[in-house]
Amino acid sequence: MYTTNIDNEIFTKLKRLNRDQKTDVLDYLEHIPKVSHSTRIYRRKAMKQIREALEKDW
Repeated sequence: MYTTNIDNEIFTKLKRLNRDQKTDVLDYLEHIPKVSHSTRIYRRKAMKQIREALEKDW
């Protein structure tokens, strides 16, 4: 399933981060604004932003 692949990718990347970086990622995830009418687009954009943020740290 697609969601499982994304979840695994996030968990794999998070394992490599230090404590402050993990906190920053979790804070970011908590403060993503909720959009009720366009969940698929919202999730796709959020995952893209997370990937870009994680790639910058490497």
